Amino acid sequence: MGGAIDLEDYCYQDYLDINRNTKEYIELIDGKIYMLLEESKEHKNIIENLFFILKNIAKEKDNAYYPKVAPCELELFCVGDINIVQPDVILFDEDDKPLAIFEVISDTTSQKDMGTKKELYERFGIKEYFIVDGSLKIVDKYELVDEKYSYIRGFYTQEQMKINCFDYEINTKEIFPR
Repeated sequence: MGGAIDLEDYCYQDYLDINRNTKEYIELIDGKIYMLLEESKEHKNIIENLFFILKNIAKEKDNAYYPKVAPCELELFCVGDINIVQPDVILFDEDDKPLAIFEVISDTTSQKDMGTKKELYERFGIKEYFIVDGSLKIVDKYELVDEKYSYIRGFYTQEQMKINCFDYEINTKEIFPR
């Protein structure tokens, strides 16, 4: 999903100006603007599957947590800086605080999702971060421990993976299109 436009430092107002004048989705991360490319059909299917899994868990557990799916701007504020990202799937608590983020990687997004965005989510205290690789059919899970992400492990198809926020395990085969 795209690379940085250039090395120039952008601010929130630049983001708003660019966003107003383009039909593309964009992100502002640490002063860089990223254009988001259109996703593949498989990418979209994985996102939809994740959303419905989380939605059904929330309904079943009858709690106030709820998922949202891209496009959904998530604003992360830090000492005068505003970062705006478009995670593939976000799980929020009843106070609209993001608890878990799922990013579905592709060839064009893997470096950003596993580096820049992972570091950003870590800085902002997102408790769980899941990187979903549709081509390898694996989900890498990270948990926030002492303000740093700790790699838990990769979960392959047919494995049970716990989503701590829900205190619920899902079978990863439900994530990947058949």
